[in-house]
Amino acid sequence: MISHEQSTELLDATMSVLEENIADTTPQSGKGVIDKWLVELRKTENATDITDTLERVKTQLESDQINADELSELLSTLATQTTEFSTLMGSEGDIAPRLEGMASSLRTLAGNLSNS
Repeated sequence: MISHEQSTELLDATMSVLEENIADTTPQSGKGVIDKWLVELRKTENATDITDTLERVKTQLESDQINADELSELLSTLATQTTEFSTLMGSEGDIAPRLEGMASSLRTLAGNLSNS
């Protein structure tokens, strides 16, 4: 299981990518963070759905022809799954609220993509 410190570092790295100016961001910006999440989520029970969605996001980012509508839908799904996953974290510590913040950023990014 991932330690609290590792979780915090991974959440910080993810938020850095999500909060970058979309004009300055390339699809490759998030692939390293996605790979780290996939490694950790594969070790976690109850994470199959979120892992599958994350794999699909990664595949979309690696594509020569990114479909903005599909990527937006995947990010929206990932946001919902992240919110659901945060409820499994319990009320102790700061991981659940940080996952909620990440879900909100994912929703914003999804909205920005669908409006572009």
